[in-house]
Amino acid sequence: MKRLFYQYLAGEGGTVSVLRINISGLPEGTHQRSLQATAEEVGLDSRFTKDVQIEATLEKTSRQLLLQVETKTGGVFTCDRCLEDFEADHSSTYQVVYVPDTPPPGADVEEVQVLSSEANTIDIGEDVRQFAILSLPQKMLCREDCAGLCPSCGTNLNKDSCQCEKVQIDTPLSGLQKFLKN
Repeated sequence: MKRLFYQYLAGEGGTVSVLRINISGLPEGTHQRSLQATAEEVGLDSRFTKDVQIEATLEKTSRQLLLQVETKTGGVFTCDRCLEDFEADHSSTYQVVYVPDTPPPGADVEEVQVLSSEANTIDIGEDVRQFAILSLPQKMLCREDCAGLCPSCGTNLNKDSCQCEKVQIDTPLSGLQKFLKN
């Protein structure tokens, strides 16, 4: 679930994060930042075993600060079809616009944050964590053609074949299929 991106960022207090970008005295223009943190420091669960590499691009104008972030990490995940563990790399991208006052009418609430004029840093730790998790596929597969498990005996069909009889399952459209075949 995405959190609401309307957030007042103060330069002091809040949670401690290793993923803070210093914006104090940042001149107008485009700026690049590279950051790295362990999956644990970002708050990712134990599936993520590789460090999180972060490439951030900041575009500062007199009215706003656009932050574009690309993250790369990896881990050990469980296949949803065959239940085997597999290693995979994972990347995500997102962008956020920081404005000094209230967002303009019609602005995408999920991508706009209000930034205090006294703020010296932007903490991207929570955003990196949430987007890394949200960008995982709903169905994790060890490979696209994973055969999964036999529904009768539970054999991993990627490794072995079984002698179970193939069960024909009636679907809501099976009547239409029969009609179209005739």
